[in-house]
Amino acid sequence: MFEILKLSPLFAGLDTLEINLLINKVFYQIRSFSNNEVLAFSGERVEKAMILLEGKLQGEMVDFSGSTLKIEEIEPPQMVAPAFLYGPQSFFPVNLSALSDGKILIIVKKDFTQLLANDLRVLNNYLNIVSGKAQFLSRKITFLSFKTIREKIAYYLLNHLKTGMMIVSLNQSQKGLAEVFGVARPSLARTISEMEEEQIFRWERNQVIILNLQSLRSILGKY
Repeated sequence: MFEILKLSPLFAGLDTLEINLLINKVFYQIRSFSNNEVLAFSGERVEKAMILLEGKLQGEMVDFSGSTLKIEEIEPPQMVAPAFLYGPQSFFPVNLSALSDGKILIIVKKDFTQLLANDLRVLNNYLNIVSGKAQFLSRKITFLSFKTIREKIAYYLLNHLKTGMMIVSLNQSQKGLAEVFGVARPSLARTISEMEEEQIFRWERNQVIILNLQSLRSILGKY
């Protein structure tokens, strides 16, 4: 367990022995979960710090019609809902479900607070994680404000395009992207084909080669 925790952003800068000593000063438990299991529902209070040790989780929003929108996938050794552990509105913003069997480390809030107080490095790491999540959610809100699939594709590619590069690496299939975009896969594929015909980009299996950066930016009104 401590080897995987060493890779967690929460314990960046600490060695295995230091993590072991910190964790064993507080009460914790390791919970196993099964594929497709729902670990939390939107609106439930967040009362424990959780770090994924094995497996994969996803956060999904469900609207009144029953349609789902994937917000993010969580892989080891990420924290689960770190930005919602404290504050007056400490509730899960999404449904949390398992994409595979796995294990999760659980520390109740008061013990997690003590853990943060015991090591300023961990406290600083946690603040960085929370800030990063806030920035992620801000980008997600901006993304959801776009109405057309063309806008969603353009925003996604421009946000994953590294400075000086004209290639975006893909870590998801079109099916996965359709879930992230909240659109039907055939609609996404059709729009991609249209944009390829316009010579805006060339969409390959593991990457997208940008052919006309100005046209891509113009979709969002950016020149």
